[in-house]
This record gives sequence, structure tokens and C-alpha cells, in this order.
Amino acid sequence: SSSPTSGGDGRRPLRKLPNGQTPPDSPDQSLAPAASRGASAAASASVFRSMPRPPPLGRGAPGARRPMRDFFAAWLATLRSPLLPLLRRALSSSPGAWNDPLSSAAAAVEAHFEAHWSALDSAARQDPAQVICAGDWRSPLELPFLWLGDFHPSLLTSLLRSLSPSPRLLASADRVDRRIRAAVPVLSDRLRHAQEVFTSAEVAGGADLEAFLEELKAVALEANRLRRGVLSDLVAAAGGHQAALFLEALSRFVLSMHDPVVLRRFDHCRPSPGIFGKHEAR
Repeated sequence: SSSPTSGGDGRRPLRKLPNGQTPPDSPDQSLAPAASRGASAAASASVFRSMPRPPPLGRGAPGARRPMRDFFAAWLATLRSPLLPLLRRALSSSPGAWNDPLSSAAAAVEAHFEAHWSALDSAARQDPAQVICAGDWRSPLELPFLWLGDFHPSLLTSLLRSLSPSPRLLASADRVDRRIRAAVPVLSDRLRHAQEVFTSAEVAGGADLEAFLEELKAVALEANRLRRGVLSDLVAAAGGHQAALFLEALSRFVLSMHDPVVLRRFDHCRPSPGIFGKHEAR
């Protein structure tokens, strides 16, 4: 989808790199046009070099699940530091302003999420079932928010609304939500149809596993493309300082799903298996 070239708040929009490049290690350069907005060439090169590499391309060998788990751990670590602290410092040093440090920090965070979806694309090409069914790199807190292997795109609009944006930005979020509501059922139905066809063929003894995996891969890639477009559209609609606040909120939310303190609280809130047995025995 196309994105506005300027924010509605009168501040400078996120810009592309002067040389028009997208972040390295992206399997599909055409899918990440927004990833390199707003950073100077030198600052962007420094940040992008620190990003972990996506898993290698190729059909999933027995150890293919390991690279994505390693990538995601490194991806979280890079988001935790230095990307989020850099963004927070830029926000606090120039409240309400949209300057080069803030532009560069926001662009680096957006690029980091683009790199994550590019890595998921690579993983889907290796082993689409691993991506569709949440991989073993996910925390238990993430699971309720996942759809076809990653966060449901409506989470992004919900986060934006939580920042109390202007009526103009709320209207933009509504337009993006309509796009999500149109696209999500189509992809979900496509996955269900592929499962039904494979199941029926398997019972009849003529299942085409290769065709089934190809359809899973196509669904996973399309879901990531939707998430990519939603983030790009929301960042462009917010523009400037508001876009940086949105990216900070998104980063904090993702990191909280892997925070040891939060996970311990989650474990303590979950009832033990014995509790249900006691109630059933009464």
C-alpha cells in the first residue's frame, strides 16, 4: 500500500536513506520501502550493522529451527539495547521536536521490525509449518497475540490508539483497521481450505505434501506483508514525534513479553494442574 510522504503534524516525515537503500539481510528488498526512513547514511550503517542476520534460505533441514530461535534472541537483545535506549534518549532530549537524532533513532527501530519480518519470511521458506504454528522462540505471553506466526496486525492499531492520538490520526487508524478486517479473514480462510484439502487427500491416500507446504508458505509471506504495510502506514500517518512515540510503545510491548519479571508473574498467575483436578473430584 502507498504511504503519505509527510506527516499531518507539520513536522518532517521519516525519510529514506540518501542512497535509497533498505536494510541489509532483507530477502525481499521490495517489501521494506519504509525501513530506512529518516537516518543519515553514517548513523544508519552503524545501527544496521549491529542487527542480527536472518536465518539462511533453503528448505528446512533437521536443524532449520535453530537459526530462527537464535536470530530472535539476538533481535530482542538489539531492540533492548541499543535501539530502545537511543530512541528514548532522543525523545527526552527534544520533547515535541523532530530532529535528526530522533528521526534516525525512529528509523532504526522501524527498520529493526522490518528485519524481523524478513527473517520470518526466510523461516517460512525453510519450514512454513514452523512459522504458521508459533515457533519455539515465542514466550507463553506472546501466544494469545499471535496470528499466522506473529502479532496480529490489529495489535498495532490498538497500540496507536492507546497513545491518545489526534482525531486525524484516529481516522487513519480506522482506515488501516478496515484494511485489516478485509485481509485477515481471507488469509485465515485460505489456510483453513489448504488444511481441509490436505486432510481429505491424506485420508484418500493421495495427499500432495509439497503443494500443501507451498500454500502454507504463501499464506505466511502474505501475512508478513500485511503486517509490514500496516506498520508503514501507521508510522507515515503519525509522522514525526508521534511516530517515534508509537515505535517506542511497540518496542516496550514486545520486550515486555520476554521480560523475566513479567514472565514470573505470569507463571504465578497460572493455576497448577492439580487445582482443576480437585474441583472435578468434588
